[in-house]
Amino acid sequence: MGKTLRNKSAIVAVVTFLLTCLGFLSQQGLAAELPRIIDGSNVTFLYQITVPGEAGFEVRDFGQFVQGRHQLLPALERVVTGMKTGDEKKVELSAEEGFGPYDAKKKKTVPKSDLPDGTKEGDVLKDRAGHEATVTQLSDRSAVMDYNHPLAGKPLSMKITILRVDDPS
Repeated sequence: MGKTLRNKSAIVAVVTFLLTCLGFLSQQGLAAELPRIIDGSNVTFLYQITVPGEAGFEVRDFGQFVQGRHQLLPALERVVTGMKTGDEKKVELSAEEGFGPYDAKKKKTVPKSDLPDGTKEGDVLKDRAGHEATVTQLSDRSAVMDYNHPLAGKPLSMKITILRVDDPS
């Protein structure tokens, strides 16, 4: 696990360096105008998600999407429109704009015998229908499964860096 984090950190450092160089070149007029994100653009980006008020929670990863195909949260799709390679934005999302409000009705109690051996609280499992749920309580006989997204009901702070924009034409 430590090695994976070091590898991701090294990749992030290299990408940041390259984006800095690209920004310098574009300021010097040496780079052609870069394509901006429009419907149909294939976009590669780096993102960092934190939850305000929850120290220690951070997700940092790469992603890819096609603009206009609703592969991102709608609020993010609006924000990235017009961005280009090297652009960076910080976005604050309400719980509703993120993964929606927390719904207590999305909890279900199941027999512990239905779960794989060795299941612990906090494990994320798939049910027979393929839906993911988090084990939130575990007793000798039963388990409470929470089908809410882990970030449901929480505001999010996101930092997005556009790594590449492929023009749809």
